[in-house]
Amino acid sequence: MLLDRLSKLKDLMEQTAIQAVAFNASSQLKYLTGLDFHLSERPVLFLLTLDATPVLFFPEFEREKAESAGIDLELYAYGEDPNTWVESLSPALKSLKLLAKSIAVPPESMRYLELDLLQRAVGHSQFLSAADLLKNLLICKDEEEIQNIRHAVSIAEQAIKSLLREPLAGQTEMEIANKLVICLLESGSEPNLPFNPIVASGPNSANPHAVPGSRMMQAGDLVVIDWGAAHGGYISDITRTFQIRDRQSKFEEIASIVLKANQLGREAVQPGILASSIDDAARKVIADAGFGRYFTHRTGHGIGMLAHEEPYISNVSKTELAPGMVFTVEPGIYLPGVGGVRIEDNVLVTENGYSTLTSLPRELKLVD
Repeated sequence: MLLDRLSKLKDLMEQTAIQAVAFNASSQLKYLTGLDFHLSERPVLFLLTLDATPVLFFPEFEREKAESAGIDLELYAYGEDPNTWVESLSPALKSLKLLAKSIAVPPESMRYLELDLLQRAVGHSQFLSAADLLKNLLICKDEEEIQNIRHAVSIAEQAIKSLLREPLAGQTEMEIANKLVICLLESGSEPNLPFNPIVASGPNSANPHAVPGSRMMQAGDLVVIDWGAAHGGYISDITRTFQIRDRQSKFEEIASIVLKANQLGREAVQPGILASSIDDAARKVIADAGFGRYFTHRTGHGIGMLAHEEPYISNVSKTELAPGMVFTVEPGIYLPGVGGVRIEDNVLVTENGYSTLTSLPRELKLVD
């Protein structure tokens, strides 16, 4: 599997005339080698060209981990003195004949720490964005990746069921968020969660990316909960909206609109269409109901090893959907100072249409 991924990457490099790529401690490194390094003050670099064994540059004390890679690597270790790092990296660059080549790097994960080290070791080199390269490499999941995402969805759904066995009223957003983390771990999630859960109540639920705080939840509140689990290095990302005890018709209206937008957004999914078509389908429902200006974000984003990745489901996306793509469909309406509703599902593009991986009820649920 790892060799297939490496071969695919090299094919894409050749097609796009990219001479070399460099990744740091990131999901890309794990995807290609099976190695999971912490991002820290100590640099880790994976270097690949078309015609040489890939190189891994890493701290000496991590040698045992480096030697467990799932592919053949040329290993170059360094010690604790940062003043020796350039000297330690130079032989690796020479082995790859990298001293005069352009190097593609991931723009979202590569740090100045690694870029500066490469620049000092390589000298006159041009750095390019590897964004398109990585998009084409990662955007369609294989069966093993899809099964890991399915498992992550199942874990997340079990966790929320466990959480809701006790009342939300009388507890703070932070308390519920902390308990949800525990439920996720007890349900089988890997400890490296895809993101910190969002628990937003009352007027805070009108903030799509609210941070759980000290607000005490009470009867009548809308509560937006956005959470996910991790399994096998892959993640889920789900949102459901609840109402505490007293049902209010003003919230039922926007909940029913968002529910319809979610449904039509998912039903629009099929291979060969543009990702923007899904956004258009969901957004039209909300706009036609008179709430268009209160739907303030794109309709979804890809999920995989990261919580946000290609394809992005926005009205400007030119990505053509293909089997194996997995992404969220998450329309919402957010009324400032009042509250918000969001319904987020995880969707897989299949050969003939789509499959919704999430199975929790989507209606506005009344809870204690």
